[in-house]
Order: sequence, then structure tokens, then C-alpha cells
Amino acid sequence: MNCLICLKTIAKPGKTNPHYHAKCLEHMFGDRRPRLDLAESRGDLVTSMPRKTEGFSISGVQMKAQVELADRELRLVDNGGQFIMKPSPEEYPHVAENEHATLTLMARLGFPVPPCGLIELKDKHLVFLIRRYDREFSTGEKRHQEDAMQALGISNADSSQKYIAASYQEVIELIIDRAGMAVGIELLERIAFSYLVGNDDHHLKNISFVHDGLVKLAPCYDVLASSLYTNNAAESPMALRMLRQGEPEAYAQMGTGFYYGADFLELGTKAGLRARAVTSRLMALGRRVSDIAPEVIQASFMPEEMKSLYQALVDQRLKFFEVMQDF
Repeated sequence: MNCLICLKTIAKPGKTNPHYHAKCLEHMFGDRRPRLDLAESRGDLVTSMPRKTEGFSISGVQMKAQVELADRELRLVDNGGQFIMKPSPEEYPHVAENEHATLTLMARLGFPVPPCGLIELKDKHLVFLIRRYDREFSTGEKRHQEDAMQALGISNADSSQKYIAASYQEVIELIIDRAGMAVGIELLERIAFSYLVGNDDHHLKNISFVHDGLVKLAPCYDVLASSLYTNNAAESPMALRMLRQGEPEAYAQMGTGFYYGADFLELGTKAGLRARAVTSRLMALGRRVSDIAPEVIQASFMPEEMKSLYQALVDQRLKFFEVMQDF
């Protein structure tokens, strides 16, 4: 049995929450024995969710709700919750398991990820729960943040703007200007990771910055292998265009419909990053994903067919990603 938070084996299941390591519960909830009974079934949960929910880009139907931990019990709330809870849409089963596996992989790779896990309802349906990074967990105090649309001064009146109003190059240039080269290359790594796992929904609203004295990237959120559910990759494997003008050279010349490592190198250098540093970081990322992804995917709670599809997607993209030479 694997832990519903860290995906590692539970040697000795406890009595209160046998599907979790006690240390994982403490890390996520600040309590080793929280009561995690949210609802009898997915239908009951959705019915009881507050009306203030948000859509999900790949379907427009994934609901989100805030959850608080009070008196050792999880409760749905209208606002002020410490967690965001997301059940899988009926049209897209196992999105919760997919997102959990993807963010667990990111955490294993060293990316900053808020504590997150799965909650099992009494009907065995799994829902995804992640701690909010925009509030201090113990005090509820808000942290100042802005997404890339806000930072670029782009109106959110038209929701489609989050896909077309700017390129990844422009966002990296912005963060280099505000926070420096190190943060810029970190954002490039996140973009490259999204490509490797088929996250074709890494749009401007899913890139955020926090202001804690210094400007830095917000912890990773809303990352999953969304292309397993969509046909967006037939048009473009990424949510935004890569460059301010035109397509990267390898992508344009090869005509395979996939980006190459050389394309991400071109993206980084055109945004102002040093070629040698970009090459080193991207090659290291590819090696780490190749080494760690199979273990995380197999340990996840996705069904076996989805695990196979996910692994095949990663393997395919790694082959293109490993090509770093100039075109």
C-alpha cells in the first residue's frame, strides 16, 4: 500500500488513517490524526460544495472548493480555507490522481510544491487536496502574489487572453528583469517540465509570482498531464507560443509537431539567459525526469492504462528533448 500523500510504501498502516504516513499527515495538515471524512461519495461531495467554484481549462467542468481544517476535521467553506479541493470531472476521470502524481514528481525533482495529497471518499473515489500557498497556513495571513497576466498588464476581461496575449519568452524576460537570471532559468525549467509531462495548459494564469521582500516564482500548482485528455497537442504541445516572433528553429524545420531540446535552448537564450547554463540545466532536467518519472508513475493511484499512456508520453517527449544541437 502506498501513501496517498508521498506515494511511498506504508510499512505499518496506522489505525486512524491507514492510507497515510503519520509524518506525511503532519507535514500537510500539521496534525498526525486529522479526520479526513469529507463525504460519502463524489456525488454527495459535489452537491455539498459551495457555489463559488472555478472552471478548469481542459473541460470547463472541474470544480474547485476551499477546505479548512478546524478541530482536526476537514470542512468545505466559502472562503478563507487553507486548502483547495478538486474532484475529478465525470468527463475526465482520474484527473485528481494525475495531478497528484505530476506534482509529486515535481517535488521529487526539487521543484517547490505545496503539500498535497489524495483523500479517499467512502465510495473509494479519490479527490485531490493541496495546501494554498497564497496564505500562511497557521495564521491565514494573505501573501502578496500576482499572475503573469497581471504582471504584464494584460486585461483578464477575455479569458482567451491567457493563451494568446504573450509568449513564454516575454514572461521569462519579465521575471529576469524583476528577479534576476536564477529565477528566469527556474521558470524555463518549469516550462520544459510541462512539455515533458504533456501539460498543455501552462498558460499565463498558471504562472505566478509572490512578493516576500524579493520577487520569486510561486510554488508549482495546476500541473498535470492534461494532453492525455485533450487534442491540443495536434495544434501545439504547449499552451503559449514559445517566442515573441515566429517558431523556434528546430520545431519549424523538423515539422514533427514536437519541440526539441534545442527549441528550449533557443527560448532561454532569446529571453536573455546564458546558453551554457541553459544547456546544463535542461540536460540535467531531462536525465532526472527519465530516472524518477517511472517510479512515481507506477506508484501513483492512476489506473494501469493511464500509467502506461503517461509513461509513453514522457518517453516520447524525452527523445525529442534530448536533441540539443543547433539547427
